Amino acid sequence: MKNTDCTVVVCSCDKYADLLPPFIELWRRFWPDCPFELVLVTESDPQVAGFDRVIACGGGSNWCPRLVAALKQIETPYVLMLCDDYYLAKPVDTALMLRRLSQIKEFDAFNLRMIPNPKPKGNNSDSFGSGTDLMRYKPNTAYCIATQSGFWNREFLAALAEGKASIWEFERYGSFDPAILAKPLLVTPTKEFPFVDAVHKGHWEKFGLAVCRENGIDLSGIKRTLPPFKARVVEGLKAIIFRIVPTTLLVRFQNRFSLGAKEATPAGGIALPTTPAGNTARPAEPPHAAQVVSEPLPPKSPVASATAPAVTSEPQPEESPVASATAPAAVAKRK
Repeated sequence: MKNTDCTVVVCSCDKYADLLPPFIELWRRFWPDCPFELVLVTESDPQVAGFDRVIACGGGSNWCPRLVAALKQIETPYVLMLCDDYYLAKPVDTALMLRRLSQIKEFDAFNLRMIPNPKPKGNNSDSFGSGTDLMRYKPNTAYCIATQSGFWNREFLAALAEGKASIWEFERYGSFDPAILAKPLLVTPTKEFPFVDAVHKGHWEKFGLAVCRENGIDLSGIKRTLPPFKARVVEGLKAIIFRIVPTTLLVRFQNRFSLGAKEATPAGGIALPTTPAGNTARPAEPPHAAQVVSEPLPPKSPVASATAPAVTSEPQPEESPVASATAPAAVAKRK
């Protein structure tokens, strides 16, 4: 019987469907005793064996509307959210995962990230205390909201993604959303979920390829390459800028002028599926189809959910968490 407190949600899309067979093979190898239901959220069912359930939201749907539609069909109060190119590289410590899940419940946190990226330090975080080794990201700092591996309060996650389009908007705008003031955004002191971010902007990362080759993963069906020289130069220049300019200041500037935006929201609102949405479960009968609601996107989408008193946190200058192209920061990379 699967754990009734948490579901693993793997976010994907049709353009990344080729990455799913290696994902599943490494998942089953390094986490065979995973106690949670494994759910794939994507546009159309890729017919890849190994997921417990597939929620197909229709072609043409954006990342945030897919996530919101899927979370409405998940009943557990918490989810472990991952991307489709988060390839496991070592065995997962199930007891540790269950302990971290118990802590997000105990401390009534919105998020408990299991990789310290961006690196917690004085300008963007403080010690959470409560007899734990956990740190707490300060609201209104760059990438205090990010899609790095971690546990989420499901209702908060759905509310935060509502009204946004892309993974870019989720991270960039979400980090300055007023709703995040209400409850803690926690992070572990070390990387505890043993994955590698195998693909960046559609191209293999060297360490992603290395993990696959070391584990004998068949990559013949994946027609991706390492990034070309021009892309590596651009990423290197971006890394230099992030080191020079305080990250929160830079992200605020990017948000203000929509610089680097991906999956831009159409003038009429959130992009909706162009084909009927569906939900394919294995082996159970399919539940109701996913419903995606269109809403206009405000410049900053407030989320009304928290009832706890707001915590005041002024943004402060900080050093950049963004490393080189071989160690990317928590920056959205889709489309």
